Parts: sequence; structure tokens; C-alpha cells
Amino acid sequence: MQIFRRAALCAAIVLNTTAGAFAAEKITVGAISDPGYASALWAVMNGKVKDPAVEITVNLMPIPAMIQASMTKQYDIIPNGVLAIPQMAEAGIDPLVIGTMIRHIPGPDNHTTDLWVKNDSPIKSVKDLKGKKIAVTSLEAQDVVSRRAVISEKYGMNASAIGGDFTWVEIPAAQFEAALEGGRVDAVAFSNVLAYKVDKSGKYRSVLQGSKELIDMYGGPMPTVLEIGYKEKMAARPQAYLAAAKLLRQSAQYMLTHQDEVFADVAPKYDMTPDQLKGWFTSYATMPYALGPTDEAIFVKAWKSGEALGVLQKAPTDVKPFMWEHAIKE
Repeated sequence: MQIFRRAALCAAIVLNTTAGAFAAEKITVGAISDPGYASALWAVMNGKVKDPAVEITVNLMPIPAMIQASMTKQYDIIPNGVLAIPQMAEAGIDPLVIGTMIRHIPGPDNHTTDLWVKNDSPIKSVKDLKGKKIAVTSLEAQDVVSRRAVISEKYGMNASAIGGDFTWVEIPAAQFEAALEGGRVDAVAFSNVLAYKVDKSGKYRSVLQGSKELIDMYGGPMPTVLEIGYKEKMAARPQAYLAAAKLLRQSAQYMLTHQDEVFADVAPKYDMTPDQLKGWFTSYATMPYALGPTDEAIFVKAWKSGEALGVLQKAPTDVKPFMWEHAIKE
């Protein structure tokens, strides 16, 4: 009996040790509360793509909360704008780029980085916005910085945050239409999937096609949002991060091959139709969760624009210190 008990105890110890050895690593992922992100991450959030080595938890949040979370390292993986990478480094944080989350699709139908006015507005061009109020989600948001770079470099206007040619009004995107209709602002910076929805509504008119201007400035489609982690965290668990990065890429690819399934679930939650989501992913932007062939060269050019705007103290000239050695590539 004593021998049996000892054998059972040894077996239990072995089982517990084995279970512990193969326990899934936990990776927390922050993302923006937006139908594009919800679609790209749908498969991983709904268990359609899995990896026994890693357990991913996703939390969707507004852009200002995401920016704050990225600076406080609340999540293991989080999106942030291209200019945020050197900004974080200037603040003593060591971000590493895992892949590109959002990249513009070249073409005349892309209005993802436009400025919009009411159809009956007397404003006909960016020049007419001098002295006017423009609603944005955050002056630090990459899509807003990109618009400011275009206004400054292509139109020769002062797009400074304070004391420039415009008054920038920071409000949630959900309040853009009410602010514009109520006359509290003169133009708004609709972005991501909301920009597509607004474009197709016919209620508003674009006075700046930012995505087209950015291609002319940088020589390729703009990678606006990057997937990042933190150097010390990634060094401690490289295999967990690699498994998570691959899983996020698989989730984005699942969306592309199962659009009817994914968009039918996501669209109603954001007061959209599945066709509107399909349209955005067809003509506005891709969400590859992987680096493209021109992305890194554009990072450097965008950083130079950020320095000119005063967003960065000094623009880095080399991307290598910011790139994870296992970065996912297309």
C-alpha cells in the first residue's frame, strides 16, 4: 500500500510538472475600438485561429486611451502610429516594431486621410481652412500628424498644434458629425472605416485627399499604424511573442478569406453594413499585421516630417534599432 501511495504521488507530481511546462503563455493585446480592428482580430477573439503555445487577450479602446496605454506599457502588444516609435524612444521607452497593422491602398478612391466639410460649406480647399476649426481625435494620432504633414509640405501652410493657421479641436470621433452639423467646427478628420462610411453617405465633401498626397511625398502607400511590443518584455519571452505575432497575422488573413462570416458579425456593432466594411478593405486600407516592402523606407521619411512639425525632437535616420529581429513580413 505504501509503495502504491508513493507511486501515485510521483505520478501526480509528474503530471503537474508536465502541465506547468506546457501551459500557454499569456499575451495581452490592445487595439482601437474600430470596425477595422474588430474585423482583423475577430478570428483570434472568437477562437477561429489558435496556438496551444499562446493565449491572447484583446482589449479594444478609443485612440486617446490607446496612446496612454502604449506609454505606460499596459499591454504586451499594442498599435501605435509611425511617429510614436521615436517619440516613445525619446521618452525612455524601447519599442520594437513587430509588423504593420494598417497600410493605405493606393488609388483615386482612397479617402481615409481626408479633411471633410459639409456639402454646402463655402470652403473649397485646404487654403480656405485658414483660421478655421478642425476636429480631430487626437493631435498625436498618426492620421492627424499625416494630415498636418501634407498641409505643411504640400500646401506650405502652418499646421502647428498651437499658433498655426488652424485651430485643432480634440473630440471623440463619435461627436464629429454633430460638431460639424452644429457649426462648432468647420472641418473634421474622419479616419479608418468611418471615413469610408462618410464618403459613401454623400453628406460631406472632401477638401484634402491625404492618402494620395502621402504617396507622392513618401514614394509608397502609407503604413499608418504599427504593431509594437517592448524590448525588455520581448527579450524575456521571444517565443511567446513570435507565436502571438503569427496568430495575429493568421487572424487578419482569416478575415480576408471569410469576409461574409466576419463582417456580418462586426458591422452591426458599429452601425455599418457588411458591404461598407468590404469596401473599406478593398479601396481604403489593408490590415496585414506584417511589414511590406516599402514600409521601412517610409518610416524614415515620415519621421523627418515629424521633426519638421515639432512632433519629434530629432528624426532617426535608421530603422534598425526599432525593428524586432523576428518581425513578421509579407
